[in-house]
Amino acid sequence: MKTYLAALFIAVSACTFAQGHDMKPAEAMKQIQFITGDWKGKQDFVTGGAPMVGDIVVSAKSVVGNRYIEETLSTTLPGRKPTDSRHMVGFDPKINKYKAWWYNDTNNVPMQLEGNLEGDKLVFMTSPGPDGTNKGPVLRATYEKVSETSMKYMVEMKTADGWQALFHNTYSK
Repeated sequence: MKTYLAALFIAVSACTFAQGHDMKPAEAMKQIQFITGDWKGKQDFVTGGAPMVGDIVVSAKSVVGNRYIEETLSTTLPGRKPTDSRHMVGFDPKINKYKAWWYNDTNNVPMQLEGNLEGDKLVFMTSPGPDGTNKGPVLRATYEKVSETSMKYMVEMKTADGWQALFHNTYSK
């Protein structure tokens, strides 16, 4: 029995080291560092009616050994309490796509997205579910580097006629 437990301990230890704790972060993460930093700006909602504009602050930093970028976001609209959201962005080399998980104060589970870098734009789309379909609206989120100290961000929803903007942000450092 002791021999069996010792062999099991050795096998589990070997698997732990094989997990790659010293694994280098994806080179692709370096290409999207433009989204990191402390940003502030305006969030313009597309309502089809009266303008609705909030103040937004974002702090984005590399985390977990530079394997992810974590964004902490908060928008304040007049007369409302600030929102609370988190985005985690990583890169999956198996499918050669960026992956994102969005956590916010209006849902109990994160939204999952996949995307690519297209020049100075990081473009995400909501991911299909395990069955290959998307049960909710199809969203597209675009980060656009304008300069070293300026960025644009937009979220759109797919409609029968194309893409409908939901909101767009302008940020500066």
